[in-house]
Amino acid sequence: MPYKKVIAIGDSFTRGDELDDCPPSFSEDPFVHSKQTWPAIIAQGLGIEYECISLGGRGNHWISSVLSDKLYSNDNILFIINWSWFERFDYIDNESKTVQWKTTHPRHEDRLNHFFYKHIDNELWNLHRNLQQIHSTICLLQQNKKKFIMTCIDPMLYMKYKPFKPLQDQTNHYIINFWGYTFLEWSKQKGFPIGPGGHPLEKAHTEAANYINMVTTEGRKNGH
Repeated sequence: MPYKKVIAIGDSFTRGDELDDCPPSFSEDPFVHSKQTWPAIIAQGLGIEYECISLGGRGNHWISSVLSDKLYSNDNILFIINWSWFERFDYIDNESKTVQWKTTHPRHEDRLNHFFYKHIDNELWNLHRNLQQIHSTICLLQQNKKKFIMTCIDPMLYMKYKPFKPLQDQTNHYIINFWGYTFLEWSKQKGFPIGPGGHPLEKAHTEAANYINMVTTEGRKNGH
């Protein structure tokens, strides 16, 4: 059955920050996005609708939450999930009258974030909680018989720590890398232009779409 829609979920790399057609993140609609990202290009190649739910600075708990809310559609959807940096920590603001997500971020200049990264942040904790989040999301997608493509921007995904190896073995198999690199690392290795804010630009996204199409086509041929 052909796909009716591509839904891409992620952070600024999925939103398309610094691409020519991407509106500023402080615009009235926070979910405005570029149509030149590699997920958008894949949707264009399939000739189907493209929906992007991505916010700059968000972490993986938020990404997983957004995905869960989209699983109840009966449409034949291809989900593209681009996991964010593992150091980010999403939480729901207790002081808000509505459900509002917030995210700790190393670049935020406030007391909460300073305290978090000084006293709580830890690489092994980050690795384990993100692996758990990704693994549970994979299981949720499979149980709901949804097709998906996953990548991850954080090379910490491949950090070796023996107690976590079983979880990594069951998780990393589903995440596409770019010849062993993350999208950002691969873009730098290839010498593709990178914006001043650290985001790969149009050339990188075009080549990434070609790469993803090649990888998924070969995977189907081999029964994956």
